[in-house]
Amino acid sequence: MVDRAARDQFVELIRHLAAGQISNDEFEDRVPRSQNDPAIGAVFWNGAWLLYDDLRQYKLVGKCRLPKEARREVARWVLFLKSDLEYEWPRLLGVYRFPGYVLNVITLGAMGWMIRTQLHRRGDASVWPFMRCSDYEAALAKPPYLAGAL
Repeated sequence: MVDRAARDQFVELIRHLAAGQISNDEFEDRVPRSQNDPAIGAVFWNGAWLLYDDLRQYKLVGKCRLPKEARREVARWVLFLKSDLEYEWPRLLGVYRFPGYVLNVITLGAMGWMIRTQLHRRGDASVWPFMRCSDYEAALAKPPYLAGAL
């Protein structure tokens, strides 16, 4: 299920974080919770939370500004969240990922390789959180911001 209100709120927070308008702590304090839309948790834990160091409070400006590649990823997350597509990837969030990290260390990276291989069989990880390139390309054809402005 798509929780439009939570997604729209989350999108604005992600945009403000990436633009350096709010701090990482402000971002975390305002992230909406949604019991119905797994995209919120997935994009937070597997995407946005990895943009910053949560051991200190700061904004993503100056030397902490996101590199161009990270800003492109953020734009893809925003595009997905503004779409009405369901989140289709397997859900393994937050602390539940810890056993996988431990197993990856114990197996000298073999577990991580096997998990990535399985995920690549399910969808195209290069366009995550979209599942398929065709979904991503269709969303790009209907941009949610500045559509028709040029």
